Amino acid sequence: MKPALSGGLMALAAVLIWGMTFVSSKVLVGLLDPYWYIVLRFLLAWGCLFLLSPRPMALLPKKQEWDMVLCGLAGVTFYYLFQNVALIHSTASNTGVITASSPLFTALILWFFGRRVKLSPLFFLGFALCIGGVAAISFSGGGGELHLLGDSFALAAALAWGAYCVLITRTQGSGLTDLQVTRKVFFWGMLLTIPPALVMGEPVPLTVFTGGGLSFWGNLLFVSLFSSALCYLLWGMATARIGSVAASVYLYLIPVVSVIGSALILDEPVSWVTFAAIAAILVGLVLSQKGNRPV
Repeated sequence: MKPALSGGLMALAAVLIWGMTFVSSKVLVGLLDPYWYIVLRFLLAWGCLFLLSPRPMALLPKKQEWDMVLCGLAGVTFYYLFQNVALIHSTASNTGVITASSPLFTALILWFFGRRVKLSPLFFLGFALCIGGVAAISFSGGGGELHLLGDSFALAAALAWGAYCVLITRTQGSGLTDLQVTRKVFFWGMLLTIPPALVMGEPVPLTVFTGGGLSFWGNLLFVSLFSSALCYLLWGMATARIGSVAASVYLYLIPVVSVIGSALILDEPVSWVTFAAIAAILVGLVLSQKGNRPV
């Protein structure tokens, strides 16, 4: 199979699963402290990857190991801390729609720091449409302060994921397999989440694990094994084959999947404003994609 086709299929599979992850996470952040939820989720995901490749890994040369640390910080610690706060103070559908704007930040970061893409006025027109869509859904849900707070954190999560998509391409010359890279990223992300969890998190009652039932364990295993271990592995392999900007195009599907899943499973209301905002964000993302190219 050609790298472009296999990479596209891997990215597509990842985003379809990620679109449903917002629904599962919305359930779990209502039961678990958001800080310890990240630690537990990625501990289980790291354990799964370790079983698939059960061998210790030595530290890489300083610069390469720092790239792994930064990937864990951006793609695990910051992304999920911001996302979990967003899910507490906003809806799963809003969070899914807003975080789908991350391809814009991927291109902006590459342009600002690496100068590896050229941005045209079309890109900035698309960016304005996306931000307008984000603002529309943020103020359409009643406009409460907490709602706005949650949507702002969702936007911060999109920025963190954009940074991760850029950083993960820097790990491709490490000499490690895609699975080993993902394992290292999970390890650092989990480790860096423990200090804020100890300071700001709340202890998780044992009854959550003993009395959570099928809903709790089903959602936890889904986000740990599928949307974390499997999807991060698929995403790393996809970006290695088609590049971070091309892979990010597939994130456009996340709002559609998350809104449909939230409506069907969580019974969250979907207004015409939400549909209009999704349309604006999707059009903006397409325009922004056409408005940037490698240099």
